[in-house]
Amino acid sequence: MRMFMRGFEEPVIMRLAKLDLVRAEWRKYNIAFKEGSERITIPEQEDGSFEISSVSIEENSGKLPVNYVLPPGFTRIIDPSNPQLRQLNEQSMVLRVHNLEDGDARAAFRNVNLDIRQYRQLRMEVHAEALIGEPLEDNELTAFIRIGSDYKSNFYEYEIPLKLTPPGRYLNDNESHRAVVWPEENRFIINLSVLQEAKQARNRELQRPGSSLSISDVFVYYDGEHRVSVSGNPNMSNVKVVMVGVRNPVRTRNQANDDGRPKSGEIWVNELRLSDFVENSGWAANAHLQARLADFATVDLVGQTSTPGWGSIEKKVNERSKEQIFKYDVSSTIEMGKFFPEKAAVRLPVYIGYSEARIKPQFNPLDPDIPLNVALENAENRRERDSIRSISEDYTRRKTITVSNAGINARGEKPHLWDPANLSFNYTYNEVFRTNVKTETDIEKNIRGGINYNYESQPKNIAPFKNVKFLNPQVFRIIKDFNFYIFPRSISFRTDLSRYYNEVKTRNINNPFLRITPSFRKDFEWSRIFDFKYDVTRQLKFDFTATSIARIDEPPGGVDKKRYSTEYEKWKDSVLTNLRNFGRTTTYNHFINVNYNLPVNKLPLLGWVNANVRYGSDYTWLAGPLFPDSMNINLGNTIKNHNDLTFTANGALTTLYNKIKFLRNIETNTRPDSRLRMRPEFKTLTYTREKLSLRPGMARSITHNLKTKDVTVKAYDASGKEIAGKLNIVSENRLTFTPAEQADNARIVVEGKVVKKRDPAIVAGEYFVRALMGVRNVSLTFTNTQGQILPGYMPETTFIGMERTNDVFAPGWPFILGFADRKFFDHAAERGWLSTDTLLNTPASFTNGQTISARSLFEPFPGLRIDLTADRRFNEAVSAYYIADRNGNFPDSTRNMIVSGNFTISVLSWGTAFEKIKRKNDYVSPTYEAFRNYTEVISRRRAEERMAIDPGYNPDVDPVTGNPLPGPFKNGYGRTSREVLIPAFIAAYTKTDPEKVTLETFPSAWKMMPNWRVNFDGLSRFAFIQSVFRSINISHQYRSTFSINSFTTNLKYKTGAGGLNYDRDLQGNFLSRYEINVVTINEQFSPLLNVDMNWKNSLTTRFELRKSRTVSLNLTSNQIADARSSEIVVGAGYRFDDVQIVVKSAGRQKTLKSDLNVRFDLSVRDNKTMARKIVENVNQPVVGSKVITIGTSADYVLSDRFNLQIFADHTMNDPFVASTFPTSNTNFGFSLRFTLVQ
Repeated sequence: MRMFMRGFEEPVIMRLAKLDLVRAEWRKYNIAFKEGSERITIPEQEDGSFEISSVSIEENSGKLPVNYVLPPGFTRIIDPSNPQLRQLNEQSMVLRVHNLEDGDARAAFRNVNLDIRQYRQLRMEVHAEALIGEPLEDNELTAFIRIGSDYKSNFYEYEIPLKLTPPGRYLNDNESHRAVVWPEENRFIINLSVLQEAKQARNRELQRPGSSLSISDVFVYYDGEHRVSVSGNPNMSNVKVVMVGVRNPVRTRNQANDDGRPKSGEIWVNELRLSDFVENSGWAANAHLQARLADFATVDLVGQTSTPGWGSIEKKVNERSKEQIFKYDVSSTIEMGKFFPEKAAVRLPVYIGYSEARIKPQFNPLDPDIPLNVALENAENRRERDSIRSISEDYTRRKTITVSNAGINARGEKPHLWDPANLSFNYTYNEVFRTNVKTETDIEKNIRGGINYNYESQPKNIAPFKNVKFLNPQVFRIIKDFNFYIFPRSISFRTDLSRYYNEVKTRNINNPFLRITPSFRKDFEWSRIFDFKYDVTRQLKFDFTATSIARIDEPPGGVDKKRYSTEYEKWKDSVLTNLRNFGRTTTYNHFINVNYNLPVNKLPLLGWVNANVRYGSDYTWLAGPLFPDSMNINLGNTIKNHNDLTFTANGALTTLYNKIKFLRNIETNTRPDSRLRMRPEFKTLTYTREKLSLRPGMARSITHNLKTKDVTVKAYDASGKEIAGKLNIVSENRLTFTPAEQADNARIVVEGKVVKKRDPAIVAGEYFVRALMGVRNVSLTFTNTQGQILPGYMPETTFIGMERTNDVFAPGWPFILGFADRKFFDHAAERGWLSTDTLLNTPASFTNGQTISARSLFEPFPGLRIDLTADRRFNEAVSAYYIADRNGNFPDSTRNMIVSGNFTISVLSWGTAFEKIKRKNDYVSPTYEAFRNYTEVISRRRAEERMAIDPGYNPDVDPVTGNPLPGPFKNGYGRTSREVLIPAFIAAYTKTDPEKVTLETFPSAWKMMPNWRVNFDGLSRFAFIQSVFRSINISHQYRSTFSINSFTTNLKYKTGAGGLNYDRDLQGNFLSRYEINVVTINEQFSPLLNVDMNWKNSLTTRFELRKSRTVSLNLTSNQIADARSSEIVVGAGYRFDDVQIVVKSAGRQKTLKSDLNVRFDLSVRDNKTMARKIVENVNQPVVGSKVITIGTSADYVLSDRFNLQIFADHTMNDPFVASTFPTSNTNFGFSLRFTLVQ
């Protein structure tokens, strides 16, 4: 918005006190409104003036000559969003006219979209007053409301004369004063039925013989003293515009009281509203009858009816039904096979359905605001009445006959190709007939029939060398296990004829005497599908599926033996001829899948290796568009193929370890449950105590410290005689012995058996060897994907997608088997397979993709699991145009070959991940400084590489001036060269020697570096940990990738001698083969460290540290975007068991008992993004923030279906860049989750 102040002779200073702007829904109508010339689109006259504004209680309660008060019966609205009970400002729209010419009018309009038929009245409050100094009397001005679908041609208008309010001061709280300002005579109370009466009166006048009235004329009808005007065909069901205006009536209306002079006045209008709903009630009913006829049929009868005014409880009055509906549906399912002998095993299910629906509208659809019964009553004769009734009704009839999966169930003990049960049949006939106010006839027929043949078997496997004994050794296993199948596993064929016919004849509502010819849509197809599955051996499996779709071309016109008898015979002959020729093929495609498990595991020493090769391909032929012969256009057909070759190798090294007894024992001894599995070994320890005095019946305590309860005791007297006694074991280190006789100077010998502990050195050695056996599994997957699309292909398809042309099958066996060849397009052009039509402008395309994925599981000891991964993905798409010249040749100059694609490889950028960037050193990055230095090294290496091919190349001389180059960068390889920046970028951020880093744009698979994920739960196996924690899990993950999201061919790149390019860019650098805008290294520690602790006292704690970095080298703007993020998360949770909550409802008390789960989380995240400009050597902070989030929640299970959660969180955002402001957000609330299905 702009404000201008012009024309001042001297400088002025203006102070803006207040500027209130509101959205105006009412707009000024600027077209002339003079009576008798409304249909002329001219601007309004400039003699008078017209203003639209507003007047309100807050700002105009002291207005002169009449102050503003509310209309009678209205009160100000209380602002619901303000807790102080503030009243909203009540206002009205002002229409102010000055010198309004005789017969002229001014108005404001508003666009709407309303259906007002369900209302009885339209109301509006109006006030009128004379302008100060301008004479005006009662009834000299009139106000009008105009509604309709437009402003000038289709509208209703209701006009009333205006009573003036005398000047004075009026009180808003005095009802009599408010009635003077808003007099009853000025109030619009429009009975909408009056508008319908006016329209019907106009229609009768139109039909009166000799009438000169046309539908576009303004017809005047009087409702008492009020004037009603009708023009065109307005429709209260679709009101698009509402207009409110003021008029100076033309003098010819009332010559006695009208002086014919211009008038001035001010009109207030307020509370334009619809009132008094039409609340006529309606009703609805549904009925459903189902009958079962023995065991061969069921019959269903469904009926539905409803009347106008019916609506469900949630429907608004205006959403209730405005039509009378009657529907019924009869259907039956019959098993016709029951009528055949049981031994015949016939299966013949038949479905028959018939339904009708009649919808009679409440209003005449040709005149939607006139009730249909009124329109019927006003009809002049019975013929017209029947015509209205027929046209108004929406009628639908449906017929259905379906036979599905019909056949014979008879089958022998073994499946055979000739079994009748292999065949099945289906047939469907659907017909829908519709007619309504817009459509005279709509016939839709859908007929489909087909035959299915399906043979499945379990063929016998033949292993000719299975019982040859001398082949039992492992070295001959690959021969011994040789096997094959003779018969296929599955053969199926399906053929379907599908015909769709649609005939539509619309009504010409505006001119019924001009008939509209019907339109037809016909679609007749014949599909044939063949499927073949054959297991050559147990390891080699082959699948083939082919689909051919042919069109049965039909002549134009309708198809009906009765209504189009002449055309029907021509149609019949044409269709039969097409069927005999199997139709015109429009689509052919087939799929081939070959899966082979390589028998490497049957070779000696390779039983632990599994390998698989899968080849999948598809081929498609698509018919081109047809053109009339007169246009001489032939764009040809389109062929395309695609193949996926996947090789997977998996080495289960645990299987290899278990084949060696020594390693198998170590594997067993180092398992977590090895102590339970190993049979314990015992040793005997002896304890002797001498010179003891023993008394009969008196227990003697012996402390032996053997740490075992498996002990025996022997007592001897001084002569060596054994003394009998009773043994009592007190603990692992003490016992009591009660002798049976007395002995002096006695000797007691205690022998105990204890588990023999394993030698720690041996245990350590076993775990050391187990660590060397840590590689548990290794897998490698290689996938190569290729595809081609060739438009403008001229040959047809006759044999599995090929056609014999010039003694050659086109497009050839390799193409239909899915193999892709970059030279195929040129071969097709040379052999005349391509269209020479110059209108063909669709490119041929070749796609190629390679994915290499390596996986390894490293587990040095139980509890520590390390998953290693490495990936490389390369996708390429080549497109070229094969456009013929006048001579029918395909010159290279028109090819415009473009290569595009993307690339991703896993890298290791760990070495530069933890550098710190601080404000005090201007955000300098050591890695970025290394990158700038490495560009000099890469420039030298590039120059040396070029010198080896081009001896005439001088790296140190400017080729333009011939002077020595300043600085370290070589000729053609400056600091901004793509071929310099990308290798330097990789070397710097992966911490690779710039002398050894690859110079390839797309590094090979040998450059893949591992990423990993580490999980450790071994702490949970220690006893002192188990006493406090249920579990402790520590995890770490690292992933880093180098990616080129998009690359395309540089069209200016041209190779010369030695395969080198000699063209340069504006900076003097040699052009690179590919246009690459951005290369990115994306590094994520997700997480760097995560510790999850589950305590035995129902407490859970978590600590997590995350880091990520995304470094993008923009080769267009020559800058690096360095985005870094780090986050620390600390969380804790506690479960309170069996918390009771008492709920009172409806005078009853219920006690709930469930666990209460409480959780607290604290997160501190730091984000920074730096822009590092390479040429300017500037480090600039761009965006970033420190975000602290504190969150807490509590969950309580109310029942098996209801869960209640209360939560609160607070987020503080401290920006890194000074151009933004700190913010904080606090959320608090609860959620109630209801589970419908468990």
